[in-house]
Amino acid sequence: MSRFHSITEAVDARNHASPAEIVACFQDQRNVLSRLAFLITGDQAAAEQAVVHACEMTIQGNSPFRDWLFEWAKAATIASAISHGTEAIRICEAAYKDRRCPHAEHLSQDDAEERAASLDLILAADAQTLIAELDPLCRAVLVLRVAIRSSIQDCALRLNVSRAAVLAANCHAMTWRQNGHAKPVEENHNASHAV
Repeated sequence: MSRFHSITEAVDARNHASPAEIVACFQDQRNVLSRLAFLITGDQAAAEQAVVHACEMTIQGNSPFRDWLFEWAKAATIASAISHGTEAIRICEAAYKDRRCPHAEHLSQDDAEERAASLDLILAADAQTLIAELDPLCRAVLVLRVAIRSSIQDCALRLNVSRAAVLAANCHAMTWRQNGHAKPVEENHNASHAV
C-alpha cells in the first residue's frame, strides 16, 4: 500500500460517521424520522420498524459522511418506509393515469430556505389529516420531494411507478399543500373549536 493511499484512507475514516454516531443520529432525530416514515406508511408500527431497519442498514453498509449523516438517515428511512408501503403506493398509480399537471411551478425545486419551511410545515401538520386527505402515492411523492429533494424522475424510480403518475400525484400534493391543507396541528385544533 502506498503512503498516499494510507493517508487518504485515514482522512476518509475521519470524515465518515462511526457506528456510534449513526446510532446517535437515528436516536436524536427519531421523532422526525418516524414522522416521515409514518406519513408514507400511514401505520405507526410500520413507521417505527422503517426507522429501525434504516439504522441497521446504515450501520451494516458503507458509512456515510459525518456532515451528511442526517440527510442520509432521512433518505434511508424514507427508502425503508417506501419498501413497507410498496403495494399501497403502486395500487394508487391507476388513479393518476389520465391526469395532467398544468402548473409549471410544481416541477421546480424549492431553494434551501423554502424547502426547510415546507419540511417544517409537513412535519408539524396533523398527520391523520394528511393521511386521510392524500393517498399513499401522493404522500410518498410529497415526502420525497420535500424531505430529500428528489426529482420527478427519481420519485418514479424509487416508487416504481410511471413518471406520468408521479407528475400527477405531485400536482395533487402541491396543490393540497398550497391550498393550506398542511396546517400545523395547533391551527387545525383552533379552527375546529372556532366552528
